[in-house]
Amino acid sequence: MSGWIVFITFWTVAIRLWVVDGPKVPLVFITLWIIGFLLFPRLGWSGYLFLSYEAVLAAILLVIERYKSAMP
Repeated sequence: MSGWIVFITFWTVAIRLWVVDGPKVPLVFITLWIIGFLLFPRLGWSGYLFLSYEAVLAAILLVIERYKSAMP
């Protein structure tokens, strides 16, 4: 269940930031997400490690989105 929450949070914030501020920052984070999604299974790492990685990306993206929305 927590995996879905992180997944939905990441993509919701990425899309919202894309609409409000343009594609530059969300594209970087989406690229990092895709790299992690493809690389973690190939290295044989646990899905829980990818979940942690995704949560960190979502948290950083959320902080950036909140900062950008607070700017005049």
